[in-house]
Amino acid sequence: MVEKSVRKRKRVKKRRFEVEVRQMTLEDLPEVWRLSEKIFTPSQLQFTYRTWNVNELLSLFQEDPELCLVAEDVASKRIFGFAIGTILKRPFSPWTYGYFVWAGVKKIRQRRGVGRRLYRELEKRFKDKGARIAIVDVESNNQAGMRFMEKLGFKPSQTYIWYSKLLE
Repeated sequence: MVEKSVRKRKRVKKRRFEVEVRQMTLEDLPEVWRLSEKIFTPSQLQFTYRTWNVNELLSLFQEDPELCLVAEDVASKRIFGFAIGTILKRPFSPWTYGYFVWAGVKKIRQRRGVGRRLYRELEKRFKDKGARIAIVDVESNNQAGMRFMEKLGFKPSQTYIWYSKLLE
């Protein structure tokens, strides 16, 4: 009789930490940029990576700092997540949209509710600014991102196909 070997999953004890979700400050920008450089890698998110740049981060922060949030470990004061949004108003339309532009959480802190907390605070701020609808876009090859958005209550609405061409 052949004995089945059962792989035991190593239980990793997750260190408990207290999270504060707060508005991003000017002093936070370098750390948010460093974190984003680790999250938005060209091998995983080719199109998005090319649109995420320091100018966009600065522009969104300058445009509406109330919609730029960070998640910080209360004890160490280290930032390990962020969420950035903006308000979109269509001309000649009564609708105001909260656009969930960027979010990222350090890999070691993912799947602990941090992204959800960041988004919930952002959504509250969207409502405070008169938004009636929240929108977000996710790359079709970003399965984790799509699952996350669906867990937050977003529903797919339209499909856009982005084409790209390398110009040499």
